[in-house]
Amino acid sequence: MGASIKETNFRTDQETWRVRLRTADRRAQVLGAGVLLGDGLVLTCAHVIRISGTDGHWPAVTVEFPGIGGGESGLRATVVPGHWVPRADDHSGDLALLRLDGPPPVATHATLHRLPTIWNRRVHFAGYPSGITGGKWAEALIKGPGGPGDEWVQIDPATEADTLMRRFSGAGVVDNRTGRVIGIVVSKLDSEREGAHYRHGYMIPTGTVVKHLDLVRERCVSGRPPVPAAFTADPTAPAPDRGFARWLTRWLAGEDDMADVEITFVREEDHDAALTLRTTLTLADRERSPRTSTATPGRDRSSGVPRAGSLDLAVDVSGKTRAQVAQEIAEGMGLDGPGPQPMPARIAADALPLTAVARGVDEAVQPLETVELLHTLVRRGGRLLLVFRRLDSPALRRTYELLDQGRAERWLDRIGRRIGALAHTEERVRDLRRRAASIVSPLPPPPHYAQDLELKAVRLEADPGRGTAGYLAKLSYVERTVETALSEAEDSHRLLTRRLARHQELRGLLDGHQARLADHGLAEAAASLHHEAQRLLTGGPCDPAVAEAAVERFVRAARKALDQVGQLGQLGHPGQLGQLGQPGQPGQPGQPGQLGQLGQLGQGETEGKP
Repeated sequence: MGASIKETNFRTDQETWRVRLRTADRRAQVLGAGVLLGDGLVLTCAHVIRISGTDGHWPAVTVEFPGIGGGESGLRATVVPGHWVPRADDHSGDLALLRLDGPPPVATHATLHRLPTIWNRRVHFAGYPSGITGGKWAEALIKGPGGPGDEWVQIDPATEADTLMRRFSGAGVVDNRTGRVIGIVVSKLDSEREGAHYRHGYMIPTGTVVKHLDLVRERCVSGRPPVPAAFTADPTAPAPDRGFARWLTRWLAGEDDMADVEITFVREEDHDAALTLRTTLTLADRERSPRTSTATPGRDRSSGVPRAGSLDLAVDVSGKTRAQVAQEIAEGMGLDGPGPQPMPARIAADALPLTAVARGVDEAVQPLETVELLHTLVRRGGRLLLVFRRLDSPALRRTYELLDQGRAERWLDRIGRRIGALAHTEERVRDLRRRAASIVSPLPPPPHYAQDLELKAVRLEADPGRGTAGYLAKLSYVERTVETALSEAEDSHRLLTRRLARHQELRGLLDGHQARLADHGLAEAAASLHHEAQRLLTGGPCDPAVAEAAVERFVRAARKALDQVGQLGQLGHPGQLGQLGQPGQPGQPGQPGQLGQLGQLGQGETEGKP
């Protein structure tokens, strides 16, 4: 992937910023590693200094400097207030920042550097496993985002001897080519499955560190952020143009039908599209995105929320010369040091295979030269999204010439496939509406966009402007309209599916509790409440919220009646309806997991467990 990379003959004896952490008690047990930053700050993983079996950390630890003589005489360090970020259930966080009680005995400290995640980039680090307190060096190859969430990067040992061991956590990961610290080791995986032995580890990259630790972001980081501040938006606010957000997310995810080079348009007066672009790119930046785990409910590409870390570089080229754009690109890929060649030539020779977005291509000072420069990234194995403001410009025409032949035809074919997916989804929604019409109200309006969009696709196929740059703008806007319609149809499908399932679950809950009452001669104990709930569920279309409230009133009354005769058993404790599992059939008890905090009635059992 991309060009081969020459390695620097790094000097590990110069990395005196590496530190070893011990408990501050008489045992002086080695806990792990860390990185000395400026201002007497030490970065490590939260689990390194966590007291085993608790959620807390050691009040103080000893920080030693094994890279210098007499390194075993250390300094006391304590956690900086507000900078203890224990590992969450989704594996986000796991960071801690310490402050030394006195000046460190070394003259140099490390600075964390932002660097894109590049396949097979070689790195090195040192840990302090049991019995090797002087340290063990290891090299690894970066493989890409990995682990249980979006915050880690997978690193594979370069050789069998480089296998990660315990007490490597917190070790500074150094890029062999540049000598820069680009993260810290956090975890290892050593397992065997189907006869194959898997050994790899994970690092927390700089972008994740600065997201969690304010002091590090303010004082101890270098390198250009993937998304500059002027290019960002509030990531917690929904993108106003959902279709555009979905399209951007599909491209960032590298879906099979998306090209390495894509074109889109954000006109100056289209404020919704401009905000959507900024919002989506902010979410794609690991450093700025508030979303941290691929396991987050509702997190998928259809939601228009990209994976954090899926974007390497965003640059606004409006009003900038080719040289200025080249400098920004070079900073984003770590090529900004001194060199014998002009920066554009260095990029052409050594560009990293980045996923990059360039905005305002048609408003660059030298638009044609800038287009040529940007396409260099593609020739080096990268992916590129070009954002234009005008529907026709010399830069757009030049981009069209640089695209491979048949691009417009393949784009139109892709639109046709997405319209086909829309038509199929709309038909499924109509089928659900027919099933739900007699029991659920209100219903979402019936979707009806596919037919109109099919006509638009036919007109595009016959468009006399095919073969011109302006034709690309028409394709772009129609495709975004298709994505908007598909998003709305999928929302309707999810809503109807949930409401039908909920109705069935409520029926099972109602009938199951009534059957339990009847078994104990209490059929009339809550008769009026049962009749009201049954009327809502079976007497015609009803609002699910109203029916749920009626069922809950009946369930509470039924529990009270059973409790009074000592028959509550293991039904659980009264509470609000929680998340439901598998729906019970009408007239039968529900499945385990169905009732949430209300307790469960297991099918075929006398009582379920909460």
